[in-house]
Amino acid sequence: MTHQSNTASLFLAQPTPHILVVDDDEIVCQELKESYSQNNYQVTVADSAEEALPKLAALDIDLAVIDIRLPGMSGVELVKHIRVNYPEVPVIVITGHGDIETAIDVLKLGASDYFTKPFSLAAIQESTQLALQKAQISTEIRHLRRSLKESYNFGGMVSKTPAMHKVFEIIRTVAGTDMTVVVEGETGTGKELVARIIHDLSPRRMRPFVAINCGGFVESLLESELFGYEKGAFTGADQARPGKIELANGGTLFLDEIESISLNMQAKLLRVLEDRAVQRLGASRAVEVNMRVIAASNVKLQDLLAQKKMRKDFYYRINVISIELLPLRKRREDIPLLVQNFLNHHPVAIQKGVTQISQQALDCLMGYSWPGNIRELQNVLERTIVLVKSKVITEVSLPKARSYHQWDGENVSQEISLQQWVQEQEKQYLMRKLSLFGGRVDLTAKSCSVGVRTLSRKMHFYGLDKRQF
Repeated sequence: MTHQSNTASLFLAQPTPHILVVDDDEIVCQELKESYSQNNYQVTVADSAEEALPKLAALDIDLAVIDIRLPGMSGVELVKHIRVNYPEVPVIVITGHGDIETAIDVLKLGASDYFTKPFSLAAIQESTQLALQKAQISTEIRHLRRSLKESYNFGGMVSKTPAMHKVFEIIRTVAGTDMTVVVEGETGTGKELVARIIHDLSPRRMRPFVAINCGGFVESLLESELFGYEKGAFTGADQARPGKIELANGGTLFLDEIESISLNMQAKLLRVLEDRAVQRLGASRAVEVNMRVIAASNVKLQDLLAQKKMRKDFYYRINVISIELLPLRKRREDIPLLVQNFLNHHPVAIQKGVTQISQQALDCLMGYSWPGNIRELQNVLERTIVLVKSKVITEVSLPKARSYHQWDGENVSQEISLQQWVQEQEKQYLMRKLSLFGGRVDLTAKSCSVGVRTLSRKMHFYGLDKRQF
């Protein structure tokens, strides 16, 4: 499956809102269920708070309609429980004539609305729609978190790490806006893929996605590539040509490696961003452009600013939303997922029927430092798939000089202390052992020659969850 189809499904597949109705009056429950069902809502009914609690825990509820007077645990207590444990779920309360003061107290707790019996079904439908609209962003994020727990896949990006899941949430939240986004991360971490997912999830997805690597041109060529030129603008300009900025009109312009842009070029780009117009080289007038800008940098923009390699006005104009991608060495638990995802989708692997990798080969991949990140992992796997003779990868070829387990003088002296280096070695050792024994703490502890309590304490220290393995 291509990442375009994945992102399209994420954008289009909006789940049907799921409403929980809690009332001990069977007639009220039936009326609300029929009314909500006719308006294409999914409905679950409970006749007590005690029955509602497990449904809240097990189901992805988007809104709760609760009667204040319930047998056993009261509706007020249930509202308090929801506000504490499910704060993003809006609540509508239903009350009798004598409970209006209580209803007002419930509103102070955070309920979005209340209705007295007998109530108008049309009015409660309108209130429901408004409450769901207000909670739309948090609802989408909640559904996204649930789908990520089940599949670990977001638009072609694969991860089980919480830090990457936060990245997915930011992408999903900002995609529908026109905010300028900067993606920071080392080479090979997937910055352009992030930009494409944002574009594919945005209202501009049917318009062009235009990418340019700013580090691949000298300043004079970069200017003509970005701004375009008229015929005769300079020697060799035999015909007029639109630049990348013009070509991105209506869509998204992706500026990769913006850390390489000179201060002079930053000023020219800033003018385009502020005026929303671009003038070709040699032209006498500017052309209006409507585009969304996504930039990427291998260096933190704050560092560029501190080094006076980036203009302050350009920095503040472009750094509206920042997304930081982790290097692969800091998300090693994703390597098995990335490998399997690659085998499932690579055409040569599919053609040759290569579907598995041995534990020994996987341990080798887990122990490597991956200076080239995911791109390097893909290159290694591609080379391995082409050469492998069986349907199972049993060995991989890695540059031994860059193995994580070998002494890298530059990295050790400049980036981490001895204690940090030793702890990282221990963490990787435990991860490989846990992976080998499928997350079984007892078997892993025995293999490591330590007690179960000692291993559990170390797993907690390193943030390792046995369910990951």
